[in-house]
Amino acid sequence: MLEDARLAEAETRNPPLPWWFFITQAVLLAAISSAQLLSLGPSRVVTILGLVAVVGVGMRMVFTRPGYGVVWPDGQAVFPYMIAMMILVGVPAVLAVSLGIPWLWIIAGVLAGVTTLEMGRRYRRAFGRG
Repeated sequence: MLEDARLAEAETRNPPLPWWFFITQAVLLAAISSAQLLSLGPSRVVTILGLVAVVGVGMRMVFTRPGYGVVWPDGQAVFPYMIAMMILVGVPAVLAVSLGIPWLWIIAGVLAGVTTLEMGRRYRRAFGRG
């Protein structure tokens, strides 16, 4: 019975995700970063709506995958993306805020989009095309 459970977990871990998922996430993350250049009111609105959309799309396609039920993502597959995002997006964002250099948000947005697309390419190559 335990072997059946291990086999079921292996078969449902990291199922194929469609390209539109990664494109959508990349665009949303880039928009959220770029929105920091707007005045406070519009920036907050775009950030809140963008984060809700990122979480909503992510929950639907990663945690509550169609045909798979509720699952937890593979930590080893997610870890490199999270580290890359913390460094490539986090550093320009922290510098933008701490040094008062707003154009660094554009760099953070571009790097968020590019990193997400690259990790999507790697994911789809490793785990199959959706």
